[in-house]
Amino acid sequence: MNSKMPSQLPVLPIDCLKKIFECLDDNKVALHSCLLVSRLWCRVSVEILWRNIWDTVLQLYQLDALSKIFNTLIACLPNESKELLFNKGVFIPTPTSKFPLFNYPSFCKVLSILDLMIIDDEFKKITTNHESFILLRERNYLIAQEMLKMFMKEIPSLKKLVYYSDIYGSKIPNFINFSGARDCLKNLSEMRCSSNINSEFFYQLSKICHNIQSLTIEFSITNLDGLNDLIFSQNSLKSLSVMRCIDYDDKEDIDCAKIVPSLTKHANTLTKLFLQGISKLSFLPKFTNLQELDLSSGFEDFKELQYVIFPYLEILKLYYGYSEFEMLIKFLENNGRNLREFNVYGCNSNNSLNLAIAKFCPNLRSLYTQFKFDEIESLAVIFSSCQQLESFKTLCDKPYFEGKKLLEIVAKYSPKNFHELTLCNYVKLRKDDLESFFINWKTRIPQKSLSFIVNDSKFIKNSKNKKIIRKYKNLGIIKKFE
Repeated sequence: MNSKMPSQLPVLPIDCLKKIFECLDDNKVALHSCLLVSRLWCRVSVEILWRNIWDTVLQLYQLDALSKIFNTLIACLPNESKELLFNKGVFIPTPTSKFPLFNYPSFCKVLSILDLMIIDDEFKKITTNHESFILLRERNYLIAQEMLKMFMKEIPSLKKLVYYSDIYGSKIPNFINFSGARDCLKNLSEMRCSSNINSEFFYQLSKICHNIQSLTIEFSITNLDGLNDLIFSQNSLKSLSVMRCIDYDDKEDIDCAKIVPSLTKHANTLTKLFLQGISKLSFLPKFTNLQELDLSSGFEDFKELQYVIFPYLEILKLYYGYSEFEMLIKFLENNGRNLREFNVYGCNSNNSLNLAIAKFCPNLRSLYTQFKFDEIESLAVIFSSCQQLESFKTLCDKPYFEGKKLLEIVAKYSPKNFHELTLCNYVKLRKDDLESFFINWKTRIPQKSLSFIVNDSKFIKNSKNKKIIRKYKNLGIIKKFE
């Protein structure tokens, strides 16, 4: 019998490698290490890494990652683009004159226009000091133009486009007219954009792209020409987010009236809706198939909304700006039974609301609500009624409230599948109180490791707390602490 080991390990088929490496999509560091194993491994891992290169850069935590991406993209430019840049006085040194090993742009499934501009902006340092801002802006425009030409030609089918206005004031070319753009953009499934983009771009995109399922719009101006066409032209929009841009000057909330006709076309297909800075909600009752609703502002029309029934609603997130809770309680009475997640922010603590949660939302798995310190006993009622609750997040009315009672309630009354506790303000806890809580948690049946999150640096940095946390992490009682 030959006991010798084979001189070379068998080579897996490329399809098998792809399926294996797909499992590393959320671990770009591990995937990046596969680049050095073999040419085949390199080819497969590169394709996944470049699918969303902007996300890859964030995960790798490399200070020079942006410059490497920029250099690679410059090297991939066709000769005519390099010559054009050279003739326009744009000189970009590259680390090598060799043509890249792969056609990297063709692997991209996600394109972020603003990130592309930021990468470009990182290289202002190679421009001479006496160059004027106008010339610098023109230089940036030329580089972005040639890169976008390359992307439109080389990407066979883009899946996600992020197109926010350029904060540096550079003129973004209307790349939808570039060669290959129609084929590149026609199968978009996700788009994030700002409303101040040239309306002609939206109008032309509406003619070729009809299958966007997720659309996020940041409003910075109220001119919606073209954007309305894009919204209306979609066949099965499932997720829509409409929010106020951070630099939106108008102090009034966004008036959705101009896009309501386009929105209501999708009343039967839309399952996720996020509205920020929008006060008039009279159109919402038409969206009866919503599964997730996020209203992050004060709103005028909740009086009407309180009576509407959303039979499929499972996730509700509210920034509730009212001190009167009767309307919200009525809404929970009509819609609370199907809720799996409920977050309510920005309101004064109200015991009647918390008792209503216990009464009308028995199937919750995740809850974020607020308590007055002297009404913390209501938490026991919630735990008793919501037996499927797994995660609880709270903000108490006192910034330095005594946490002993809260932890006692969590340890004694929380349901058997409960495993995550988040405190959004500092908790006064003696060492014995914290130790007692973890001892009690250890004796629970069934025993689940706890994620314990306190959003206060003083608590986290306290040496006594750190010692106790470390002890119970080593024992497996605490799964995560931050």
